[in-house]
Amino acid sequence: MLTTAQQKTYERAVRLHNRAARRQAAGEPKSPEKLYLSALALKEQLFGPDHIEVAMTLNNLGLYYKSLGRLGEARAAYQRSLPIMEKELGGTDTRVGDLLYNLSQLLKKESEELEHRSDMIAEAAREMADDSWKATAKINKEMAAFALSVGPSRIHRFGVFAAEPIPAAKRIIEYTGERVSRRFWLSRCEHRTYLCNLDAYWCIDGSVGGSGAELLNHCCEPNCAFQHENGRVWVASLRRIEPGEELLLDYNFRKDCGIVRCYCGAPSCRGTINRR
Repeated sequence: MLTTAQQKTYERAVRLHNRAARRQAAGEPKSPEKLYLSALALKEQLFGPDHIEVAMTLNNLGLYYKSLGRLGEARAAYQRSLPIMEKELGGTDTRVGDLLYNLSQLLKKESEELEHRSDMIAEAAREMADDSWKATAKINKEMAAFALSVGPSRIHRFGVFAAEPIPAAKRIIEYTGERVSRRFWLSRCEHRTYLCNLDAYWCIDGSVGGSGAELLNHCCEPNCAFQHENGRVWVASLRRIEPGEELLLDYNFRKDCGIVRCYCGAPSCRGTINRR
């Protein structure tokens, strides 16, 4: 039996869990995680780490992580929840079956993701082994306010690097290229990653007449950002950038361009290059 204080704590945990589930169903990207984790902490405090209430919240948390493409965290939540549910509910309970199905689909998706990433790395390695990329991957010095260079990146293929210190809040290079209307940009973004939005109708395709700014790689913790003014776009520093440091942008791909997985390695990586 729970004491009065413990009962109030349990009721609070249930409210947090249910609120998280409602917001998850509504498609909110961030708040469900905080609510689920708060509910989980309260339930663990009351019942210990191996209680069925803990397993239920872990299961929902796994579904939430999976919906965001955070597959490793989803797997960890499912795998922690499964033995608790099997012990408390029995191996034939339908809820155990549902969890096993979710876990199997997740593992299948993880396998596909790993194979896709392996293919991407192999393709990039083949491209980088041929020095011909150096002929086209260049910086237009007339468009750059600071000395920049292009070289192999730890994130993907090649990237743009500072060749001198760059102070914070400075325009580094203008993003140039062909202006493309909304009528055509969705078809282009299916196979290119050089599109930069100007407004709701126009974007710049840096693969045609680009200044070299289009070569900046994506990172979920960028040190640069796009700066718009009077129909033009610049890459500007968010903080001081040291010589040899790679310049990085948050691409924030539109959702209707198709989901693109992110492997930037940042602690806060959201799992996709697309905006949440």
